[in-house]
Amino acid sequence: MFVTKNLYQNDDAWKKSSLGHSSETIGGWGCLLTSATMMLNGIGYNETPLTVNEKMKNAGGFQGAFFIPSVLPYIWPNCAYRDVQPCETLPAPIAQIDAAVAQGKPVILQVDWNKQAGIQTHFVLVKERKGDDYVIYDPYKYSGDAPDKEVLLTARYKYNGAKLASEISAVIWFDAYSSTPPEPPKVTKVPVPAEKYAIYVAEDDLSLRAEPSVTGYLWKRMLAGTELISLEPKAQAKAKLGVTGQWIQVQDPKGDQGYVAAWYVSEQKGKPASSSPVPAASPSAAPAPRPAGAASAPAPVPPGALALYPTEELSFRSKPIISPETLIRKVPVTEGLVSLEPANQMIPKVGVQNQWIKVRDQNKREGYVAAWYVKYAGGTTAQTAAASAPAPMTGGSVKVRTTAEAVSLRKEPVVSDASLIKRVPVDYEFTITEAGGEAKIGANNQWLKVKDATHEGYVAAWFVRR
Repeated sequence: MFVTKNLYQNDDAWKKSSLGHSSETIGGWGCLLTSATMMLNGIGYNETPLTVNEKMKNAGGFQGAFFIPSVLPYIWPNCAYRDVQPCETLPAPIAQIDAAVAQGKPVILQVDWNKQAGIQTHFVLVKERKGDDYVIYDPYKYSGDAPDKEVLLTARYKYNGAKLASEISAVIWFDAYSSTPPEPPKVTKVPVPAEKYAIYVAEDDLSLRAEPSVTGYLWKRMLAGTELISLEPKAQAKAKLGVTGQWIQVQDPKGDQGYVAAWYVSEQKGKPASSSPVPAASPSAAPAPRPAGAASAPAPVPPGALALYPTEELSFRSKPIISPETLIRKVPVTEGLVSLEPANQMIPKVGVQNQWIKVRDQNKREGYVAAWYVKYAGGTTAQTAAASAPAPMTGGSVKVRTTAEAVSLRKEPVVSDASLIKRVPVDYEFTITEAGGEAKIGANNQWLKVKDATHEGYVAAWFVRR
């Protein structure tokens, strides 16, 4: 379920205001703007369609009246934009929408608001699944609507068969980096050096942070080509350019100050960072050479393989080296990855600078990701040893509880979309159903067969305790 407060585009407070850079009004055409505002408030902000309208206008978030969702993260850094997925000519991806909503992620849907030929576009925000329908936050207030009144998608928008798969004509995928944005730290501005040294953002979405660390407070995201002024002496900053693990203190064109990853900035606008190679964490991390023309066999998923998620948009690379030549594609924060390394080898790397993890993406491609930009899909910590507790009496059942949020219960001990039964919260109770299973509790490379009141399956033993 995604929880937010219902707002209406045709509220008297803003319905007559101009939408973006146009003569249209928020009341008439502001459904996507208002849905996005509700989404932002659900991930910790406090906005109205008026405030979002103005901030998006100032940031280039409109083309006329056309609202550009991909601009949102540059203004509200806790917001992660993933993609727009059209589905006018094919069934909507209901299973993926269900999975996102079940995890509390915001999903905006395009629907047809009247029976005229073609799609008369209207956007709504999903609250939760209910039977064969979705409860929605509808940004257009009809007679009788109220924030506490339940609105079902196909009961209201039913001009293309009154089924979810046919009524949904596009999906806009979002996520959030945290449940609520952290409080910004108090900082003192640094004087700009007399010798101005300009450097440039080399990739979109570069983070400006309050501290020189990937865990530092995120001030904003910046577009490729943004000019930055180094707040460090030129020689000192220049020596860091392209070096993984180095940070440069800078000031952006608006006068905001912070730190940027030196491996994503360049001395020349429009040029990639000249990256220094980063050695693999171990000999096994580098791709093994193979004869010319030989096909590469898929790497097996090891027992106890961990599912991972990026902490921010992540580069998926062919080798554990930062360079333009190794970049395969960008991985959004909402896409799961599967580690191809044993859990006991991979776990110590997560979150560690200059470490790399070999993974498989959702397209079944294999490559490498920076370990300092990923987290466990089932939490951020793992048990490193079995919890000590007295053995149960003969014939007794052993109960275990999860140690992290969103731990997966699976049909088989394999990390894949097909094996997922459900995700459960921290401190959720299961009963072990395999003989001797209590010996596995906390083990980093074991799966445990368990059951609850409704399902039986497997959980990662490193995410449970007695």
